[in-house]
Amino acid sequence: MLLWRGGGLDRPTAIAVRPDGSDELWVTNEGDDSLTVLRRTKEGIEADTRQDAYGEHFTADPSGIAFTPDGKRFAVSNDSTNEVNDIDFKLNPERNTNFKNNNFMGPSLFVTETFARAGQSKAYSADWPQPGNGHAADTSIPVEDCPLEYWTPEIGQCVWPREGSHIDMLHESPLSKGIVHLRSNQFLVLDGCGSGDTEGNCNGRGHVVFYDFNKDHQEGNGFHGDGVVRRYIDAVFTRREDVASGIVVRDGIAYYADSGNGAVRSVPLEGEDALMVGTWHPESAVPHMESGPGIISWGDTGAPDGDDPANVDAWIAARGDASNIAAAGPMWIKPREVLSAYAYVRTTANRVVAGPEVAAVPAGLAATDRGLLVVDNATGRVLLLDWTTFAVVRNYSTGLKGLSGIAVDGPGHVVLTDLDTDAVYRLKL
Repeated sequence: MLLWRGGGLDRPTAIAVRPDGSDELWVTNEGDDSLTVLRRTKEGIEADTRQDAYGEHFTADPSGIAFTPDGKRFAVSNDSTNEVNDIDFKLNPERNTNFKNNNFMGPSLFVTETFARAGQSKAYSADWPQPGNGHAADTSIPVEDCPLEYWTPEIGQCVWPREGSHIDMLHESPLSKGIVHLRSNQFLVLDGCGSGDTEGNCNGRGHVVFYDFNKDHQEGNGFHGDGVVRRYIDAVFTRREDVASGIVVRDGIAYYADSGNGAVRSVPLEGEDALMVGTWHPESAVPHMESGPGIISWGDTGAPDGDDPANVDAWIAARGDASNIAAAGPMWIKPREVLSAYAYVRTTANRVVAGPEVAAVPAGLAATDRGLLVVDNATGRVLLLDWTTFAVVRNYSTGLKGLSGIAVDGPGHVVLTDLDTDAVYRLKL
């Protein structure tokens, strides 16, 4: 049944039900880097489409969305190599060479209530006003070099606007195609890039990546030095450009749509960790699995900017495990920013639970007590797989040609996004 068409939807890739009783559906729009909130009321559907002021980076070709259980925060996966909509940076021309198309991409974390509402400081797709490479602009700029709207006479400083409404972002998975929440500020993401350079090129040998944002840097700031990244390097994943890929977790096992290979795969989250690069601040262990406000910028730590490639190289040289890096061989993927920990998880337990004979192009996934729901983009079907045998126990035909995302929407129902009709549908199971 058609639930909503048009009205702000622009190539809707993924969908999530906000888990706080508000009866809201949140949809990621690949077409214009936005999110649409569908709110169900007694009078019908209210649609609110929001674009973050810096959405060309923080929600760039959004492909997945995952809420924390209380619905107060969510994270988005981004199917981008940091093209930033091919903006020509005139205010900051250095960004045309050291920021655009450099694969500096990954998931972004937001506060639900303030997404695209706070921190809005520019027209969408206009030039970024802050000077320099990082998030923390130089406040020592004299008044004559500061745009009038940013000069604050009370403190005698040029106070540049912060970058949009995001509260954190990590940058180890360009061309991401799906995301799922684990606990606290921890998420799993499907990395469709694999090994890549600083010019937007990827070898496409993707895999599952674990992220822990830890404490957030608060709105629009840029400290990522407490982040933890672990690559499930053996959990292979190949993206398809034209569809989102789902990932769910049940009983310590991640199930995901390996869309480019026509497979649904599983990988246990326990495995053998190989630490590649240790914390940049070994004298002070960074606590993990935390949330809430944390350090705002690298300038507050006294350490060099962790986004600077030269500082990343220095961190790897000082804290890298040379034997583990060498053992990775061609699977070594150099981190793109300084982190609290960067590791690989090796496992031989990655397996196919459903092949192309079941779903030719598996896309969105959803976990239910009855079984695993799989969207087949190739046939417009939704399949229910038994948790034990992974045999198809139910087969729902929608007749839609662009099925992508799916979410459980109350007992016995799911909601679906369709790229072909720019619409959301509700299906009774």
